[in-house]
Amino acid sequence: MPSDTEELRRRIFADVLVASKGGTQAVSREFLLGYDVDGQRLPLVDPQGRGIRNREDWPTTLSIVTSEKGRYLDTEIAPGVWTYPLAIDKHGRRDPSNGKLVRAHEDGVPVLYFYKPIPKQYLLIGQVYITAIDLGAMTATVELAERAEAGSAVEAEIERMWIDRLVRTRLHQPRFRMIVMDAYTSRCAICALPEASLLDAAHIRGDTDPNGQPVVENGLALCSIHHRAYDAKSIGIDENYRLHVSPRLLAMDDGPVLVHAIQAIEGKLLTVLPERKKRPDPYRLDLTFKEFLDAQ
Repeated sequence: MPSDTEELRRRIFADVLVASKGGTQAVSREFLLGYDVDGQRLPLVDPQGRGIRNREDWPTTLSIVTSEKGRYLDTEIAPGVWTYPLAIDKHGRRDPSNGKLVRAHEDGVPVLYFYKPIPKQYLLIGQVYITAIDLGAMTATVELAERAEAGSAVEAEIERMWIDRLVRTRLHQPRFRMIVMDAYTSRCAICALPEASLLDAAHIRGDTDPNGQPVVENGLALCSIHHRAYDAKSIGIDENYRLHVSPRLLAMDDGPVLVHAIQAIEGKLLTVLPERKKRPDPYRLDLTFKEFLDAQ
C-alpha cells in the first residue's frame, strides 16, 4: 500500500487540482474513491461517508470534508482560515477519529480539505494545515497551505486579497452555482431552458448588498439572455414570482427573439420553481423589483 510521505501528499493535491480544473469545478465521489497511486487504490475520502479520511496504516489524517447543511459546519473566520468542528460520539465525547487530525497538527502535516455542496460532488478548497486544536470547544483551526508569510503590512494586504480571491474561485462561486443549479434541476427559472452550459446562477441581491449572501434563496437559475435582462432591470420579478417587462421593451417592434424571449413573458409566473425551502426569497425579490420599477 502507498506510504504516507510529503511527496505523495503533494502529488495527490496536484492530481486533484488538475481534475478540478484548478479548483474551479467539482470532482465526483467516484473519482475520489477510485483514485490510485501507481495502480494501488487510495480513496481520498471516507468510503463510509464520514467527514474525515483516516487510513488505518497512515499516522495522520488524509482529508476532511464539510457538507452543505451537514451535522458539522465550518466557519470561515478570515480569508483562507476556518474553524472546523471535531467529531463527537453519541455520548458527546471526542470521537477517536480526531486522533489522527490532532497528530497532523502536531507534526505539521498538510491535509486535503473538500466542501460537498450537493451529494457526491466535492469542491477542492486546497491543502490545509491544522494550526490549532481546541479540545474545550471541540474545534480545529485550519489554514490554507498556500498562505504565505508576509514581511510587511503591504505584503500582508496583498496576500489577504489573493487568498480571498482564491477562496472565492475555489469555493464560494462554484458552490453557489452548484446549489442553485441543483435547486432548479439545471433549468432556467423563466424559460425552462434545460442546458446547464447556457445557464448562470444569478444573484437576486449582489455580493456587496447586505442581503447578498451566497445562499440558494438569493439565487435564480437563468439563461444568459434572461440573466442579462434581469441585471439590466429590463425585466423584473415581484415577490409573488410574477414577471414584468420594461415598458420600453414592450413597445419595441423587432424580431422573434424579442417577442418570444422577452415580451411574451409579461405577466407570467416563473416557469420553474424549486421545492418550497429553496425558492427565491420574496423579501429579496421585492427589493430588486423596486429597483426595476425605479429604473422605468
